[in-house]
Amino acid sequence: MKLRSLSLTNVRKFGGRTASLRDIGDGVTVISEANEFGKSTFFDALHALFFAKYSSVGKDVKSLQPHSGGAVRISAEIEIPQGRFVIEKSFLAQKRASVSRAGGALVAQDDEAESWIAALMDNGLEGPAGLLWVKQGTTGLEPAGAVGVEKERLLGARRDLLSSVAGEIDKVTGGRRMDRVLARCQEELSKLATASGKAKKNAPWGQVQAEMAELEAREAELSALRKDLSENLVGRKTCEAALERMNAPEAWKQRKDALATAEAQFKEAESHAEKTGQAAKDLDLKTLQSEAAQTRLNNLLQAAAKLEQVRQEDTSLQSKLGVIRQELAEAGTQEQHAAARLEQAQATVKSLREREKAAQQAAQCRQARDQVEQLSERLEKAETQQRALEDAKAQLDGITITPVLMQAVTDAQNRLHQAKARAEAQSVTVTLHYDGAARVSLGGADVNAGEAVAISSRQSFDLPGIGALVVDPGQREDGDRAAEEFKRALSGFEAALRKANVSSVEEAHAALAARHEAAQRKELAEGLIASLVPEGLDALRGSLAKARVAADAVPAGEAFVQDPDALAAALETGEADERDARAGYERCREVLSRAREAEGVLREKCNRAAAALAEAKAAYGDADSFENRKATAARQASIAETAVQDARAKVLALQQNAPDPGTASADLKRAGTVVENAEKRISQLKEQLVHYNAEIAARANAGVEEELAEVQGKLETARRRESRYSREVASLNLLVSELEGRRTQARDVYFEPVQKELQPLLSILHDDAALEFDSSRLLPNGLERGGLHEELDVLSGGTQEQIAILTRLAFARLFARQGYPMPIILDDALVYSDDDRIVKMFTALHRVATDLQVIVFSCRQMAFAELGGEQPELVIEQQA
Repeated sequence: MKLRSLSLTNVRKFGGRTASLRDIGDGVTVISEANEFGKSTFFDALHALFFAKYSSVGKDVKSLQPHSGGAVRISAEIEIPQGRFVIEKSFLAQKRASVSRAGGALVAQDDEAESWIAALMDNGLEGPAGLLWVKQGTTGLEPAGAVGVEKERLLGARRDLLSSVAGEIDKVTGGRRMDRVLARCQEELSKLATASGKAKKNAPWGQVQAEMAELEAREAELSALRKDLSENLVGRKTCEAALERMNAPEAWKQRKDALATAEAQFKEAESHAEKTGQAAKDLDLKTLQSEAAQTRLNNLLQAAAKLEQVRQEDTSLQSKLGVIRQELAEAGTQEQHAAARLEQAQATVKSLREREKAAQQAAQCRQARDQVEQLSERLEKAETQQRALEDAKAQLDGITITPVLMQAVTDAQNRLHQAKARAEAQSVTVTLHYDGAARVSLGGADVNAGEAVAISSRQSFDLPGIGALVVDPGQREDGDRAAEEFKRALSGFEAALRKANVSSVEEAHAALAARHEAAQRKELAEGLIASLVPEGLDALRGSLAKARVAADAVPAGEAFVQDPDALAAALETGEADERDARAGYERCREVLSRAREAEGVLREKCNRAAAALAEAKAAYGDADSFENRKATAARQASIAETAVQDARAKVLALQQNAPDPGTASADLKRAGTVVENAEKRISQLKEQLVHYNAEIAARANAGVEEELAEVQGKLETARRRESRYSREVASLNLLVSELEGRRTQARDVYFEPVQKELQPLLSILHDDAALEFDSSRLLPNGLERGGLHEELDVLSGGTQEQIAILTRLAFARLFARQGYPMPIILDDALVYSDDDRIVKMFTALHRVATDLQVIVFSCRQMAFAELGGEQPELVIEQQA
C-alpha cells in the first residue's frame, strides 16, 4: 500500500478549514516544518483513519476535534495492486465511513468500509502498520510504559512476522527439559561460585583460594628478595665486564681513529664542493660570452635584411606622395566655386525668413485666442470634477466600515448560526397543535401552531383558562456547553457589530455598498481630473493666463495682408537651393579634407621611411667591410659555443665524482657523538657498580631459601585442592555453555530473516557490527562491534534511537516480502542523532525507499534538509 494524499477537515488547529497533503511520491517524502505547524496532527489523523472506528468517541478521536466542535473529517487516497481508492471517515458528528475508487464508484460504507480497511491493514494494530508507524515520542520498538495488552500486541506483531518465516517460538527455548537441566547446573554452580563466575568467600573453593592467595603473596615476597639478590650479583658482574670493555685502550683508539677519519672526509667534501662551485661560475661566464657573440652575429644579419626592406618602402611612398598632391590642388579649386554658390543661396533664404516671421506672429495671435477658449472650457470641467471628488472623500470619511470589518461581522454571524444550530440540536423541542381559538404563550408571545420551540433551559408556558406548563430539560452537559457556546458566539457577533459601528448585518452591507459607491465616484472623479488636467489645476490656470497675454498682442498690419502660401512656396524653393548648395560645398570640403589628410599621412610616412632608412644604414655600417665583419662575428660565436661545452663537461665531471657534504657532516657528527656517549656510559657504569655493591651487602645475610621452600610446599598442596574445585566449576560452566549454545543456534535460525534484512542497514551506521536479539521479547538487547558486546540500555540515546529505527526498517522489508508492503511513517523519530549519524540514517531510509514508501515528519528543518526526497504540496483552504 502507498499513500498518495491526505486531507483533514475541521481537525485541531485546522478548525473550519481543510488541510491537504497532495502528490505524495513513491520513495522518501519529507514534511519538515516548524513546531506547531500540525505535523503530529496529520500523523494522529492518519492513525485514526486506519485504526479507529468511525463510531468511536474515545480520547484519541476526541483529541482531534477543535475547540469550536463539529464533525472531524479525514480522507486519504491510497494505491494498492487493485488500483487507487479513497478512504474517508467522519467522527463525532455525522458519523460515517466510506471506501470508493479514485474515479468515484462507491466500494463500501460504514461497517463494511471498516471491514475493508481492517482487511487492508491485516487486522489493524495487530498488523504491519502497528509496528511501522512511529508516533512522536515512541521511537523504541517497545516504548517505555508499554504494559499489559499494549506490550502483548507489539510482541504478537513481531512474533507473527518471524513465525511466518522461521517457525514457532517454542523452537527457540528447546523445551522445559532444557530449562530444568540448566537450573540444576546453576544450583550446583551457586554452591561454589558467584553469578559472575568467581569463587564464593565462605564456600570451599573460596576458602582454598584465600589460602592460596596468602601463600602466593608470601612466596612472591620471598622470591622477590631472592631475585633481587641474584639480579644484583648478575648486574654487578655485567657492569664490571662492560666497564672493562669500554675502558680498553684498543676501544678508545678505535673511537678516536673513527673521529679523525670523519673529520678528514668532511674537509675533503668541502674542498670538492668549492671546486664544483667555481666551475659552475666559469660555465655561467662562458654562457654569457657565447650569448653576446651570437647576438652580434644576429644583429648584423638583421641589419642587412632591414636595410633592403626600408629602401623598397621609401621608393613606393615617394611615388604615392606625388599623385596625392595633384589631387589636392584640384579639390581646392572645386571648394572655392561651391562656397560662392552657397553664400548667394543663404542671402536669399535670409530675406524670405524675415518676411515669414512677420506672418507667423499674426498666426500666433489667432492661435492664442483659440487656446484661451479651449483652456477655459477644460478649467471649468476640471473644477466641477474637483468638487465631486471632495464630496466623495467627505462621504468616505463618514463611513467607518471596511471589507475587513464586514468579513469579521459575517464570520461572527456564521459562528452564531452554527452555535445556535448546535444549541438547538442539544435542546428539547416542543411543538403545539390547536383545536380552538385559544393560544399558548411563552414570554408574552403567542406560540404558533406547528412551530418547533427549542427549550435548552427551564421555561414556563401560559395556558389560557388552565394555568401554566413548566418544561425543564434538566442538567445536560452537552446542552449546557452548547448554550454557553451560543452565548459566546452572540457576544462576539454583537462586538463585531459595535466595532463596525452598525446595528445589523443589513446595515453593515448597506454601509459597505455606500462606501463602495463613494469610492467609485472618487475614483471616477480622480480619473477625469487626471484626463482633463494631467498637469494639474494650478498649471492649467497658469497656461490660461499666458494664452490671454499672447492673445492681447496685436502684430503689424503688413503681416495680415501677406500671402502665406506664396511666401511658404518661395521659402521652400530658397531653402532647397540652399541645401543643395550646402551639400555641394560640404562634398567639396570633404574631398579637400580627405586629400589634405592623405597628403599629410603620406608625408609623415615618407619622413618616417627616410628616418628608418638612415637608421638602417647606420646599423648596416660600411658596405665594403660588411662581409668581413659578418665572417668575424660567426667565427667568434662558434669559438664561444665550444668554450661553453668544455666548461659544462668540466662541471658534470666534478658533480659525478663529488662526495656528499651532507653525508660527511652526518658521519662526523656521529663519530663525535660516539666518543661523548662512551665517556658518559663509563661514568654511569661506575655509579651502578657502587649501587650493586651496597645492595648485595644489605641482603647477603637475610636467609630466605629455607622459608621459601616451606611456603612452596604448602602452596602446591593448596593448588591441587583449588584445581579440583576449578575443574568442577569449569565442567558445570561448559555444560551450561553448551546447552545455551544449542539454544542460541535455534534462536539464530529463528532470527536469521530479520538479521539478513537488518545487516546491510546496520553496516551503513557501524562497520563490522551486529545486533543480538532477546528471544523472549523478540527485540535487540545488545550490540556487537569491534569484538566487544554492549548492552542496549547502556548505549547513548542516539544509538538506541538509531537501532530502533533500523530494526523497524528491517521489519518493514520482511512485511513486504510476506505480501504486506506498508508505508513507513516516522513523526520526529530522529531526535538524538548527531550530524554525522543522521546523514547515515538518511542513507538507510533512501536504501529502503527503493521498494517501499517512507514518509517523514520533522520539525528539524535545517538537519532534515540533508535527507533530500520529495516534498508534497500542502494546501490549506477555508471550509465552505
